[in-house]
Amino acid sequence: MFVEQTPESKKAYERLVAKKSQDLGSQMCWTVDWYPERLPLENATGTSMNFYLQAMADPLSTIGQFPPLVDQLLPEKEDVLVFADGYGYCKEIMQQAPPGRIGIANMQTKAASRYHERDVKGLVNMREWDLIIFALGMDPPASNKVSDVHQQQGAVIQVYLHILKTLSDDASKCKRLCILTVDTFAEEKEIHEECGLGLITNCTLFGMTNTARFEVQCPIQYIDTEWALRTENTKYLCAEIFRQSSFGQNSVRILNSGRYVLRQVPAGVFENGLDFQLPESGTVAISGGNGAIGLVMGLWLLRKAKAQGCTGFSIDFLSRSAKISDQNMPNWQEIEQLANELGMTVSQTKCDVSQQQSVECYIGDISPNLSGFIHSAGILQDAILMNQTWEKFEAVFEPKSRAALFLHDALERHSNPGLKFLWMFSSTAVYGNMGQLNYSASNSFLDGLARHRRALGKVAAVSQWGAWGEVGMAANLDEASKRRFANSPQPPFSNAEALRGLEAGLRTNLAYFGVFKYNLPLIFSALQNNIESISPYMINFTSDIAPPPPGDPTKNPYLTISYETRKENHSTGKGLVFQHYWPHLAQQIIDDDE
Repeated sequence: MFVEQTPESKKAYERLVAKKSQDLGSQMCWTVDWYPERLPLENATGTSMNFYLQAMADPLSTIGQFPPLVDQLLPEKEDVLVFADGYGYCKEIMQQAPPGRIGIANMQTKAASRYHERDVKGLVNMREWDLIIFALGMDPPASNKVSDVHQQQGAVIQVYLHILKTLSDDASKCKRLCILTVDTFAEEKEIHEECGLGLITNCTLFGMTNTARFEVQCPIQYIDTEWALRTENTKYLCAEIFRQSSFGQNSVRILNSGRYVLRQVPAGVFENGLDFQLPESGTVAISGGNGAIGLVMGLWLLRKAKAQGCTGFSIDFLSRSAKISDQNMPNWQEIEQLANELGMTVSQTKCDVSQQQSVECYIGDISPNLSGFIHSAGILQDAILMNQTWEKFEAVFEPKSRAALFLHDALERHSNPGLKFLWMFSSTAVYGNMGQLNYSASNSFLDGLARHRRALGKVAAVSQWGAWGEVGMAANLDEASKRRFANSPQPPFSNAEALRGLEAGLRTNLAYFGVFKYNLPLIFSALQNNIESISPYMINFTSDIAPPPPGDPTKNPYLTISYETRKENHSTGKGLVFQHYWPHLAQQIIDDDE
C-alpha cells in the first residue's frame, strides 16, 4: 500500500482473489470479531496519522523524533455540539481534547426524555458544527424493568432520529457525527450481573448507525467504551473522536486493554462445537409460526427429529391469527403429514408476541415444559430517512425486539429447566441497509439480548439472516428482478443453504452469527477497478474477507495503515469474541503464531 501497484503485485492480488473466492465461495456462515489495532494519539493540529504513516514507511527518517514529530502548524478550531451523558464521560472528553482544537462548545446535559423535536432541530441548525457528539446512549434506564428499558430506549432513539433527519435536510450542519455507547458489546459475566438488563438498552444504536451511514452525508463514528474506563485512558477515547483521518472508518471499542476494530470474518474457524441436538420431550414454540420462515423452521425440526430419533416433543406455531395463507398452505400441509408419520403433535396456536400479556400467558401456561423457542416474528416498515417516523419504529419494534424482551422477561419468572435453546431471528441489516433504519435498530437489540443471556449462563443464539430466495417476498419477484438480485453483492440463498448456514452457526457456540451468501468475484472486481465507489468503512469492515488491493489510489492514510498491519492485528486468537468463547483455542493459536 505504500507504493502504487506493480505488475507483480497485481498478479499476486489476482492469486489472492482466486483463492479467497474458491475457499469462501460456498461459505454460508459469517461472524464478526473485535481485533486490536493501535493508532497514535491525536495531536493539536490533526497530523498525527501522517507522522505515524511516515514512521511506518521510513522508520529511519523519524528516529529521535517519533512519536510525535514536532509540528509547527497552528490548530484549527472546531465547533462542537454535545448531547452529553449523565456520568461525565463527555465532560472528560472535552477537558482532554487535543489542545486548542475546540472553538465554540455547546454542551447539552438534559436527559434524553426531556428533548423535543424542535429542541433537537434548533440545536443542530444553530450553526455549521464541525463535530456533534451523541452520548445519550451511555445513560441506562431508571431500572431494569422491561417498561423502563423500553422507555429509555425510545427516548434515546427519538433524539438520534431527530438529529439524523435534520442532517438529511441539510448536510452542511455537521461535518462529523460521533455516537458513544458503553459496554454495549461486553461479554463478561460480572459486567452483566452488576448492571443487569439495562446494560443492553441502547444496543439499537449500533444497527441504526450502520444504516445511517448510507443515508446521511457526513462521516459517522460509532465508539463503544467501558464503564470502568480509567481516567488516564480517556485520552484514547478523545483521540478516536478528534482524529479526522480515521473518523467514520470503523466501529471501535476503546477499552482499558486497548483499541479494537470490528471485522466481519468467516465463521468456519469458530465451528468447534457439536452438532445441534433436539430435545427429547416438551414443547418447541415458533413465533411468526404461520409465516414462510417459521414454517421452514418447523419442517426442518421435524426432519431433524426423524434423523435423530427425537420425536417426543411437540411444536406450537404461534401467531396472532393462527391462520395459514394460501401461499404458505403447501408447507403447512407437508408439516402436518410428516408430523403424523412421526407421531408428533403440531398446532397453529394464537399468541401475539408483540403484547406482553399474551407472551406472559403463553409462557406461564406452557411452563415448565418449554424445551425450545424460535422467535421468527417480525414486519418491515422500510422508508428512507426523510420519510421515517417514530410510528414506523414502533411498528417494527413491537413484534421483533420488544417481543424478544417480553419473552426473556417471562422466562426469567417461569422456570423451564428443560429449555435447550432460544433462537432469535435477526437480519444482516444490523450492519447497514438503505431504508431500514428502524429494522436495523430493532435487530441489533436481539444481538445484545443474546449477549446478555449468554453472559448470565442462559441459552440464546441469534441468526442474522440475509436474503432468502425461495420464500417470502423474494419468491414473488419477477424474473428480471430475480436476475438483478442474483447479481448483487449478497445474492439470495436457497432454503437448503440457509439451513446449512444455521447448523454451522450453531456449531460456533456464539451468541450471534450471520447466515448469507457473498458474491466475492463481484466485490473483488469493485475493489480492484473502482475502489473509490466503496465507502472506507465497508472496505475495512470486510477486509478479512475481501482484502483491498495493494496501492491505494485514494491515498487514504488510515486505509494504508490498516492494510499494512492487518496480518499482525487480525490473528484469530487475538479476537475478543474468539477469546471469550474459545479461550483455550485462542491461546493455542497465539502461541503457534509466536
